[in-house]
Amino acid sequence: MKMLTKSAIFLSLILIMGQSMTGNAQPIAMATKKMSMEKTIRINPKSVLKLDGKTNVNGFTCGCNESFQPQRLTVEPPADGSLSTHFRFATLKLKIKSLDCGNKIMNKDLQKALHADDHPYITIELKKVEQDKCNRLTELKDWIKMKALTKISLNGMSKEYWINITAKKSGPNQYRFIGTKTLNMTDFCVTPPVALMGAIKVKDEITINLDLDVTVE
Repeated sequence: MKMLTKSAIFLSLILIMGQSMTGNAQPIAMATKKMSMEKTIRINPKSVLKLDGKTNVNGFTCGCNESFQPQRLTVEPPADGSLSTHFRFATLKLKIKSLDCGNKIMNKDLQKALHADDHPYITIELKKVEQDKCNRLTELKDWIKMKALTKISLNGMSKEYWINITAKKSGPNQYRFIGTKTLNMTDFCVTPPVALMGAIKVKDEITINLDLDVTVE
């Protein structure tokens, strides 16, 4: 997985295929009965996932060079004209020690600050996706806007966040999702790391950026 721009959500990330999981959009009359179905998600190698942050001196980027295994999840498509699609078991686990900030000292400081030995993963769980009523992901090859409810877990704590996503169908069963979410490390009881005896201080805000190329089977 190469670098571009990321940090979190995710959430997710990722993920996010409301009507796209159902194939073609169905008439409301046929959508009154909710039926769960299983899908396999593949996050393709050209996807980008990274964390962006700032110090009192400059900015930094920590990219994820990890490959993700195909994942089986459960989808509950919209019913009764709803625009919300619910997910179960849609989880992206980002190994903290796989993050490369381009500096071995920074890598080590970040791993220590995030308590990577005790809580080795940043987890982004996709809970729900809402699509625009006029633009269905399965119907258009242009970019559309969506929002995803995610649960982000870090340092043994979990919080739910909405993430704004832009998405498009890029090929048969293939989709691209771009999103970003800024978090405060202190919200997860993480003290931002310092270096050089306090001369360099990492700021509290950290941004999860994702650009995911996803195949749904």
